[in-house]
Amino acid sequence: MDKRKKRRIGIFSSVMAAACLMGSSVMPIQVAAAMGSATRGQAASSVSTNEAAALKKEIVREANLALRALKDRDFETLADMAAPSGIRFSPYAYIGVGADLVLTPQQIREGWDNRKPYIWGLYDGSGEVIRLDFRGYYDRFLNNLPYTAPDGVGYNRIVRSGNTISNLKEVYPNAQFVEFYVKGGRSGIGNVGGMDWGSLRFVFEQKQGEWKLSGIISDRWTI
Repeated sequence: MDKRKKRRIGIFSSVMAAACLMGSSVMPIQVAAAMGSATRGQAASSVSTNEAAALKKEIVREANLALRALKDRDFETLADMAAPSGIRFSPYAYIGVGADLVLTPQQIREGWDNRKPYIWGLYDGSGEVIRLDFRGYYDRFLNNLPYTAPDGVGYNRIVRSGNTISNLKEVYPNAQFVEFYVKGGRSGIGNVGGMDWGSLRFVFEQKQGEWKLSGIISDRWTI
């Protein structure tokens, strides 16, 4: 090792030793820069984690509000939570973009008193048209199980799925969703081997800086 290299090492060691003894801010520039970079990285990670936790809290709260409004038949509140274009109602896990019915906020407000039948899609198995008024759809697909007392809740994850493939993330790539799952045996229709389970998924998209309800997806055992 040449004398110049030995001298540089000696100086570095001396500065580090002095910093340790003095407990001061004397520190080589390279070390300070490395430590600053690490601190900034930790801070950014902390902010990101905090933001994610805050978003989860907000979306889960909004989903619970929407579920309660649905249970209480408070369609005024549900309409206020809806996206400007309305809420898509999907009777099964696979979302029929061109087939599933989208109700505007005004139609949701008037839904319970409107006895006009709508086409909501196709029944699983038979392929027959789902032709029901809002009350009929509500009883069969939205209030068929005690979703306000769920057996599982999933945030951006599907708790239970059947034979029907979910395309939620393809249809709503930038959305957040919450699933409320009720296990089999709680429908009151007798012993059917647990096939009477069900889920409701509330899908939220950001519209003009606000998270608005864009879809309510029902899921259940299918053939």
